[in-house]
Amino acid sequence: MPRNRVSVLALLAGGIHDYARLGRPLLRSLEGTQHFHVDVVTDPEGLSLGGHQVLLAASDHHLQSGQAAQLTEFVRRGGGLVLLHGTLASWAETGELAELARWAPTGPAPLTELVLRTNPAHPLTQCLGSDLKLTDELYLSEGPPSDAEVILRTSWHFTEQVVAYERGFGAGRFVHVGLGHQASTYEDVYFQKLMHRTLLFAAGQEPADPVGVGLVGYGAIAREHAASITATSGLRLRGICDVSTERRELAAREWVVPTHSSAEGLFDDPDVGMVVVGTPPSAHADVVLAALAAGKHVVCEKPFALRVQEVDWMIDSAASRDRVLTVYQSRRWDPDYVAMRDVIRSGRIGELFYMESFIGGYSHPCDYWHSHEPVSGGTIYDWGSHYFDWVLQLFPSTVRSVSAVAHKRVWHDVTNSDQVRVDLTFDGGAQATFLQSDIAAALKPKWYLLGTSGAVVGEWRDETVTTRGAGGELIEERLAPADSPARVKVLRPVEGGGSHEEVLALGRRDENAFYRNLADHLSWEEPLAVPPEEARRTVAVMEAAAISIARGGAQVEVQI
Repeated sequence: MPRNRVSVLALLAGGIHDYARLGRPLLRSLEGTQHFHVDVVTDPEGLSLGGHQVLLAASDHHLQSGQAAQLTEFVRRGGGLVLLHGTLASWAETGELAELARWAPTGPAPLTELVLRTNPAHPLTQCLGSDLKLTDELYLSEGPPSDAEVILRTSWHFTEQVVAYERGFGAGRFVHVGLGHQASTYEDVYFQKLMHRTLLFAAGQEPADPVGVGLVGYGAIAREHAASITATSGLRLRGICDVSTERRELAAREWVVPTHSSAEGLFDDPDVGMVVVGTPPSAHADVVLAALAAGKHVVCEKPFALRVQEVDWMIDSAASRDRVLTVYQSRRWDPDYVAMRDVIRSGRIGELFYMESFIGGYSHPCDYWHSHEPVSGGTIYDWGSHYFDWVLQLFPSTVRSVSAVAHKRVWHDVTNSDQVRVDLTFDGGAQATFLQSDIAAALKPKWYLLGTSGAVVGEWRDETVTTRGAGGELIEERLAPADSPARVKVLRPVEGGGSHEEVLALGRRDENAFYRNLADHLSWEEPLAVPPEEARRTVAVMEAAAISIARGGAQVEVQI
């Protein structure tokens, strides 16, 4: 895993293109990773590579006398050279970089949306997704040298064109990325990830070897974990343990990996470098601590734990052993939530100050451990683990008070409450409410948010799945509300009264995004999507709510 900061000299020299301005979002993203020390120069005449490991260049100026030889020798001795957009086209005109680049692109072609196909076998693009879209210019050519590794390709006029490639030269590396005409490219998160990896790669750093993953518990959601791990470059499913003989036999049929009857057997396997803890919540802390003590990285199912003290033990243990610890908050990638989050962050409805959220219906709870409070933590810890995670992403300020009320009125065969309501108050007075009810004959909206200049409403959809039975009869199965994304509407006030209403188109779910991020973190130390400290806040809110319920709904003063 990369540890040392890489010294980068960024040459942003433009005449036609204002690369110094265009490149600012990329530079901010690089500095934010804490992996780079970046010096910026805008005058190519004074280019001095002393003390730097990589030169990142976006320039439409020609090279000065002797600079091509200087760059070639810099890479030969172990330096990295990364050229963006039309830099190679400008610098290759004299032919002095021919030995280094072995390619002279022409162009550019007209500005258009390009569908970029990544090389799934290359470490720079393994987890970026198969197809990326950027609006940019394409520099054309018959292709890079035979000893080059292509990173990105695109289709152009029924030909396949190379957008980015890399090749070793002497002890160093040369990389050409023919993108960067306009600001939207430098602001794109996938382009920023690519450049983050490219600069580390050009500095001689390699991604970590694939990590073997073991599952502790093969319950209802374990198959989802196994499928995601198997589909993610950089991760390998290496083992499964469960106390149930029946579930171990099922796991062995579904995945060709060793099975274990105890977690200790899994922890002793040297091929397992990370474990996914999928036990009931009341057992999370003990299993996570044992896995960390065995030297494993850990993914913990939600809820992280039932008590903040347990969370702190786990976070401290992971930090002391330099192990990765994260929580499977997979619903951060739900399309309806992503659409709502993006509206809030864009400022379209002004400052968010009030939110109501709801999940439920009128139905008998299951008789699995989810409905047994001593094991699950209670109703608060069920959907609340997702809803409070959403709320705290939308309201980043400190939670100042928590109050909660629970009802036990209908379903007496389970120990969970039939209904809970939790109210949060934040610094500045913003409020958020969560209601989960198994005795709600009428549904409230999934989300109801008010901002200072607009609102967002997430409405449940009434969906059915239609099939035919063995005799040809029509069978309609009504989906539970939570099985479909909400219909997300943005409402903005108009002059004269009333509101303009916009129904948002939802994007596709980013499949396996949690595990792709985790693989990127292990390979390139990219930031974790779910740091344990964020999951700690969710547990702190739920624990405060449980305390409030025990006190008859009394307000609990907190700093979360």
